[in-house]
Amino acid sequence: MLHFRLRDWISILLYRLLAPFFGTLGKGARIVWPLRIHGARHLFMEQGSTLQYGAYVAILPASGSAELRIGAGTMIGHHAHLVCTRRIVFGREVLVADRVFVADNSHEYADPARPVLAQGLRQLREVHIGDGAWIGENVAIIGASVGRNAVIAANSVVTRDIPDRTVAAGAPAVPIRRWCEARGEWRRTSPDGRFVE
Repeated sequence: MLHFRLRDWISILLYRLLAPFFGTLGKGARIVWPLRIHGARHLFMEQGSTLQYGAYVAILPASGSAELRIGAGTMIGHHAHLVCTRRIVFGREVLVADRVFVADNSHEYADPARPVLAQGLRQLREVHIGDGAWIGENVAIIGASVGRNAVIAANSVVTRDIPDRTVAAGAPAVPIRRWCEARGEWRRTSPDGRFVE
């Protein structure tokens, strides 16, 4: 336990010293011993946000500017992989589990005669993850957004937008529950989001 506390304190001190090289590093924001951060000047971490151990963050501006914003109080788990070419925004108090992949881009693969690696990136839509959302372990969010207080089940692949207060699961992820105001409870839904009972 002492080892982890010491690592956290060293990491906090290091990033306080490096704060001028970031877009924003708000009060109490923490980056715990990342694997790599490329494009730190485009990373905006608001007050009390945390990027846990082993994160790989690549911000590669596609058209001169890019922004990866992590809202106040948001906790991003261990070994996150975040790849931003235009804009990715995590709202306030988002809970992100370990080993999550989030990207607003994909690899181009149009030419089957060339290696995918040589074909560059394809820009997808911006990614917005709403305030209070919960993203489970091993989730991939690729060119899609997640609503406020939504829940994405572990091992899901999000490729289309998930509405506010919706539980989604699967690959590709589809709604399986949604908050019902009239009943004040979570109710099962069909994949198109309609209540089924």
